[in-house]
Amino acid sequence: MAAKKPAKPDQPSAPSGMSFEEAMNQLEMLIERIESGAIGLEDSIGEYERGVKLIQRCKGVLATSEQRVEELSKQLREQNEAAGG
Repeated sequence: MAAKKPAKPDQPSAPSGMSFEEAMNQLEMLIERIESGAIGLEDSIGEYERGVKLIQRCKGVLATSEQRVEELSKQLREQNEAAGG
């Protein structure tokens, strides 16, 4: 009888629709599975690939958030300057 692979938590195939918090949580769980040795080499490589996508998602969300904060800060400065200071 073939050994069963460890059950993986529910994971969407692409992290593009995940929130930052969801992507970070998935990434943390993925790292724990790899570091614990609970999965084999082939699965570790697949999980590593997924981790790269999760990191890209987190970086994208952070970049978008940073850009939005900069826009809001600029608007606030312009309003303060228009109001005389």
